[in-house]
Amino acid sequence: MRRVAAGEIEGAPMVKLLGMHLTSVDEGRVVLEATPQPEHENGLGIAHGGFAATMLDTALSCAVNTVMPAGKVFTTLEMKIHYIRAISRRAGTLTCVGSVVHAGRTTATAEGRIVDADGKLYAHGTVTCILFRDTSEEAELKVEN
Repeated sequence: MRRVAAGEIEGAPMVKLLGMHLTSVDEGRVVLEATPQPEHENGLGIAHGGFAATMLDTALSCAVNTVMPAGKVFTTLEMKIHYIRAISRRAGTLTCVGSVVHAGRTTATAEGRIVDADGKLYAHGTVTCILFRDTSEEAELKVEN
């Protein structure tokens, strides 16, 4: 994750498509930024709810990824979002901080908030990830067989 934030390796294509980028990565915590663009707007001239949902899902999942052992595969099992106010281009660059709440053997949870430069809250939410496979163990089994 740190190499993605540093621009050393490519991040997820969806994140790139929406103009989002990681700015900080620590164990259990990431910071993601994005600036709403006309392409993110719905027919009402405000950012589609999926824009905020993607920011939260990305930041929270990346935070979970920072505490997973190498090769552990997981995906979002459940996500809860509270939309506080509409996002428009006037908001400027938005920041989403995602933090791990729990990381267990089969599930992990994280929480996050989307705010503008003044700290105004636009959305907050939680994610539950299901941990379903460890590719490093699969690789070891193939070597042993």
